[in-house]
Amino acid sequence: MRNIYLGSISESNAFLGFNKQLEETPFIVVGAPLDMSTSYRGGCSRAPKALREASKSLELCTAFSNIDLEQVGFHDLGDIVLAPGDILQSLARIENVIYEILGYNKIVFILGGEHTITLPAFKAFSKRFQNPCLIVFDAHADLRHEYLGSRYNHATVIKRISEETQYKKIVVVGARAISREEIEQVKSMYGRISVIRVVGSAQNDFVERLEREVKVCENSPKYLSIDIDFIDPSYAPGVQTPEPLGSTPTDLLNAISRIVDEKLLAIDIVEITPKYDPSEITAFLGAKIVVEIAGIIARRLKVGNGCW
Repeated sequence: MRNIYLGSISESNAFLGFNKQLEETPFIVVGAPLDMSTSYRGGCSRAPKALREASKSLELCTAFSNIDLEQVGFHDLGDIVLAPGDILQSLARIENVIYEILGYNKIVFILGGEHTITLPAFKAFSKRFQNPCLIVFDAHADLRHEYLGSRYNHATVIKRISEETQYKKIVVVGARAISREEIEQVKSMYGRISVIRVVGSAQNDFVERLEREVKVCENSPKYLSIDIDFIDPSYAPGVQTPEPLGSTPTDLLNAISRIVDEKLLAIDIVEITPKYDPSEITAFLGAKIVVEIAGIIARRLKVGNGCW
């Protein structure tokens, strides 16, 4: 039975412009267009639609894995229907839907929406799977106890996850905008939360450190969250909170390719803001990242044929 909090989507509007049957693909796509608690620029509720539109123009022979993703495809469930003006009810709906979807035994791609969606999505994940690990690529640590008087927003999402879920480890990669409060938080949770810097002298060895940090998660279910502002604004200008001195898209995908295994079961991509996205640069990049990660996973799972 279809969840009452899920909308519907036509074949032509689905991710990639076509929709595989659930039994034909290992991948599910669902949109979570939450846009209620951002601290700077809004508009990310339009991101799931923008990502789907951009995806239709992508070639599907993947660059990183040489997989013909057109053969593999996605089953797109449409967007979660949120409660207007009610963030707590909206978070509850996201948790409800993601928990149900994770029962399909598929790999789930969640199209945000602001980064706050990772809280309910990971809560659902931690209820489905024991001792999961959360790996986050983000320009910000998102470990504030509250921000501008609010406990539930995109600046507090990792802090709330650390308080409200059962997890084995959280690894935040690329935080270059971080407060003293958040640094103290990391120190107080040494071993359970790690922050890996990707600027300055850390640039050359961040992937090796990421592999070491994720080693403890080798046999644990993994959830990957990609805040698009991890990437430098010169590549991804259409984001909620731009932060200079970021990484390249190739850096991101190289790092992800080194940690993907059969335990990676959920991925979200968040904070794309079409309103501030000239020439749809960021939407196309986000769609390409989804395609490339799916290709890397498909190759690992031995699903689909090579293009070359």
